[in-house]
Amino acid sequence: MRSLFGLLVIAFVFIMGGLYAYRRMQQVPLVAPAVPPKSSEKTSYAEAKQAAQAVKMVGPLAEYMANQEGPTPAAKDVETVTWIPTASDHVGGSVVGSTAPILRKSFAVRSAVQIAFQVPAHAATPRLRGTFQSSASPSGQADAPVEVLVLSDPQYSDFVNQHAGNATFIAEESPAADIDARLPPTINQPARYHLIFRNNSRAEGKKFVKADFRMEF
Repeated sequence: MRSLFGLLVIAFVFIMGGLYAYRRMQQVPLVAPAVPPKSSEKTSYAEAKQAAQAVKMVGPLAEYMANQEGPTPAAKDVETVTWIPTASDHVGGSVVGSTAPILRKSFAVRSAVQIAFQVPAHAATPRLRGTFQSSASPSGQADAPVEVLVLSDPQYSDFVNQHAGNATFIAEESPAADIDARLPPTINQPARYHLIFRNNSRAEGKKFVKADFRMEF
């Protein structure tokens, strides 16, 4: 009789222990909850862009811009050339593998001339390519060298405010040249640039440039 009572007690203990363990498993989650990232780990697009602009570029190109001997034009001396492409110049479809005309015109350069252009979003390998010829007369006689620069919006602001800065691309003075400037890729926003033709020897008077430039993506 005592043996039967002992077995019943042991069975009761096991049943109660199993019920307790089952209830505990229902209360405690098997998967730990996700821990939200710290606020310091969250970086917005605007903050990343601001940090990228704050980086000071170094190297031969930056040193050339800082130590250039030519006269730096003030904002009032920089002229703007506009050019409107015809319908046949437009290219449709995807940005990748396409081209877009930037400039196909003849113009005079007294101090500096700038042509603003835009690289569209999602351009993986944008390149500014083109040719130019510069002369001392509209008829194309007597070579007269000019300098060619490609500047981003912040770099152009430094340029017209006569601050030493950097350049995305520089072609030293020449009466004619083939230009092939590789530009940084764009992500989900377009980027604005300025093509500059600069007359460093203004004492010789105006120089006359014939240019043909396009963007390749």
